[in-house]
Amino acid sequence: MTSALAHAGAIDDLTAEQRLAAATSTSNVFVEAGPGTGKTTVSAQRFGVQRFAAEHRHDPRAVVAVSFTRAATYNLRRRVQRLWGPAALTWPHRIVTLDTVMCDLLHDLLRERLVIWPDMDTLWPDGSVVLDVRDSWASCGGTVSTRSIYSLYLSGRELRLREEFAPQYASRVPAVAVVPHMLKGICTHQDVRDILALALQDRASADRVRLRLGETMRALIVDEVFDANDLDIAIIESAIAAGVAVTLVGDPWQALYLFRGARPHVVPELLKRTGATTLQLNQSFRWRSDDQRDLAADLRDGRGVILPTGQEDLDVVLALWWKELWDLGGGVLPLAFHAFKGGYEEAAATLLLNHVTRNIFDLDATYLNDALTALNVQDRDAPRQLEPALQRVVETLRPGGKDAVKAAYLELVEVIGTVSARELRRPHAAHTGRLALLQRRLVFPGRPVPGLTTHQAKGGEWDAVAIRLRDAERAALAAGLSSAEDMHRKIYVACTRAHRRTIELLPDPPLATPSRRRRSVGRGT
Repeated sequence: MTSALAHAGAIDDLTAEQRLAAATSTSNVFVEAGPGTGKTTVSAQRFGVQRFAAEHRHDPRAVVAVSFTRAATYNLRRRVQRLWGPAALTWPHRIVTLDTVMCDLLHDLLRERLVIWPDMDTLWPDGSVVLDVRDSWASCGGTVSTRSIYSLYLSGRELRLREEFAPQYASRVPAVAVVPHMLKGICTHQDVRDILALALQDRASADRVRLRLGETMRALIVDEVFDANDLDIAIIESAIAAGVAVTLVGDPWQALYLFRGARPHVVPELLKRTGATTLQLNQSFRWRSDDQRDLAADLRDGRGVILPTGQEDLDVVLALWWKELWDLGGGVLPLAFHAFKGGYEEAAATLLLNHVTRNIFDLDATYLNDALTALNVQDRDAPRQLEPALQRVVETLRPGGKDAVKAAYLELVEVIGTVSARELRRPHAAHTGRLALLQRRLVFPGRPVPGLTTHQAKGGEWDAVAIRLRDAERAALAAGLSSAEDMHRKIYVACTRAHRRTIELLPDPPLATPSRRRRSVGRGT
């Protein structure tokens, strides 16, 4: 396969470690790749090697690469096309989210009637099942504070929905609003996952999933495998059992998604069960100063670290929580208010935040797409079309004071009404508070620094990075980090984004204007 790798014209740019990982003839491989070691490059080369392997020239099955986010798949897709050309991704070969694979598997089970959707024969009388799968229920209606939830279960092979009550109130779409949509064949990606997990408990369905994987794929590359949950692990293991050549790529130190059900501690068990060969990428190209190189080594070796403090010439400020970023003052402009909950007022404020971040940083607000979905704005070009109107809201907000916040909110409600039928509520501190936070940044005399949480910064790299730590986080860093601890992994990721310098940012800094060489958000090595 080395000749196929050389065909991409990039072999001279790879280290020996990278070349071995990309071109190995071993079927099932785990590539352990730390920060800056060229994970994306190796994944892209591995994809091309398996896609164009001469011995598989007449194999109609697909080479598939998957990751857990659209941003990650987009970056890998671009890299593959640049290295191997457009032909690398001709059908059926593709780079998609793992959710896309899950949807294909569930559709296959439905067509085989191993899972039966409610009123299925009426919905799809010709048997051509096509679910309408949404990212969330927010696209079908707004969230409210409610205890109403639902669960899915199988009665035999027939899918059923049970309405229940959660112990605590939370912002969610109530079950009563969900049921009519599911009866029309509408569901969310989480529903797809839940149903597939239920189906895999049945031997016939599990056998069918394994058969489907083996019939449609000859190679599978899984990016960021330590973010996998139990269902993801089950599908990966089914693919290996079906004879698919599986390449797993990841770093146990960068597993961040426990809130999505990630189970990083089970990956070593998977590797042991399947006999996968481990190859390591140890040479990092990210560190451009001895201080940063030594910091990364100390963190990984579990040695205690006390970061220097400072505030000048920063490219980005990171924290484990959005609140810590907003509490830093006007010199830091976070790219989100908080984790998106689905409210209409929150969505409207996110569109305004996006207008500001686009103008200052040329960066989208983190939850822009979620906001458009919540407002049921189908035209993804709407933020650009609304720029003049949103700028007028900014000018209303800029003078400062509560009256300006209220006036700007009312004006924002009118602007959103031109593109969305969603009804926003009257001014209230719960709805206008986000605009007050933004106002503080608009009156800041200098140019603010972008603020991101560790989750959003993963995959990004900058020259100079500041981190805002809570007391418990600072203590953990000083005592030495462990890859087994979720909080420790988040701190590790934050501390390994910089090329040259990582510092701790203390509260209330009148931040200096950052240098022009600022960000490269989402850019892998």
